[in-house]
Amino acid sequence: DKARNGSQANTTVEDNSFKTETPKFFGDPLKKIKKISQLAADHPVKQYIQKRQIPPNQHYRLYYAPKFVSWINSIIPNKLATEKEHPRLIIPFIDAEGKCFGVSARGFDPNGLRYITIMFDDVPKIFGLDKVDFKKPYFVVEGGLDSLFLNNTIAMAGADGNASGLTNVENATFVFDNEPRNKEIHKRMEKLIREGKSVCVWPTYINQKDINEMVLAGVTDIEKIIRSNTYRGLEASLRLAAWRKT
Repeated sequence: DKARNGSQANTTVEDNSFKTETPKFFGDPLKKIKKISQLAADHPVKQYIQKRQIPPNQHYRLYYAPKFVSWINSIIPNKLATEKEHPRLIIPFIDAEGKCFGVSARGFDPNGLRYITIMFDDVPKIFGLDKVDFKKPYFVVEGGLDSLFLNNTIAMAGADGNASGLTNVENATFVFDNEPRNKEIHKRMEKLIREGKSVCVWPTYINQKDINEMVLAGVTDIEKIIRSNTYRGLEASLRLAAWRKT
């Protein structure tokens, strides 16, 4: 977000220390906080989501925790006992049965951790399992917010870049951020290509880093661009080799 305003972004995007415990709990933790769709039009977080042009029909999938530390501690006692209280945008991981099994929490403090991931069960960190139809072609992207701009899409939180926890992987197209110089993304894409998976290699005329930035820059027909630039096998390897040099 800072990059969009012309300044350097916080390089720390996630704190792995918050991922160690997987306690069992009862009830729905999301009932204690509000959906973005329930916030007033003049609420700062509602305006933040609107500024990012998140489709209004997706606002109900995101939540706001005004006292994030207290909320998490009500689910996992003393989980964040030493943390200072602060608000966060909540991107919940929900399974096909509607159970919330973890959250990715986006902070607003420019000097703090941007994302904290806390899991309630020891399962892959996948956003969108409650909405995806694995029997149809689907996209696998990096960020939960980016997934809200595409149809039938899930997000692998943390850009793990593997097919663990997915069904009908032959229907999947893996879409990584448009970062040709990112060696970690290279490795993940290469692994998927070796496994015979379909991978999107962004065309050179796309300059934005991720799908949300593309939307903000006025790029249209993003799904069409992805489909037209999806490859597998040898062609995918050749396209990846050319893309990483751009």
